[in-house]
Parts: sequence; structure tokens; C-alpha cells
Amino acid sequence: MLTFENVLKIFQEYLLRDPEEEVLPCKRGYVRLTWDKDSRYCVDGILCRTRGRREVTEADEKAVEELCQPYLDWRKEALK
Repeated sequence: MLTFENVLKIFQEYLLRDPEEEVLPCKRGYVRLTWDKDSRYCVDGILCRTRGRREVTEADEKAVEELCQPYLDWRKEALK
């Protein structure tokens, strides 16, 4: 699974060229800012929360599967 830092590295060149989009680190994750061309005010700001700074482990994936399974079972029954 990609960490937020890896995603930023992948899109780094694009972000450097795009005059209207900027991603900045903050205390609670990252903020994506959208600027209105040459205006000094941003039009939009969205907080992208991050959880931890590690790759997903097999135990993480198993925990997610266990959490999702009841919903998958319910959906399977509903589609019958």
C-alpha cells in the first residue's frame, strides 16, 4: 500500500508545475490547497488526514477483512 509520502513523490513533478494545486504538511496530515490563478487567496483547502507512518501489514489486512466480512455476508444475502 502506498503511504501519503509515496503518493506525493509520484505526483511531485505535476504538483511543481500546476500553479493552482499545492499540498502542504500540517499537524493533522496534509492540506491540499487550490488557488485561483494569480489571486493571493486560495479557493479551497481540504485536510487529508494520515494515520501512522508505516506500510500495511498482513495483520492489518486480516483485521480489515474481519471487520468487512459481516457486511459482505449481509450484501450477499440481500442480492439473493
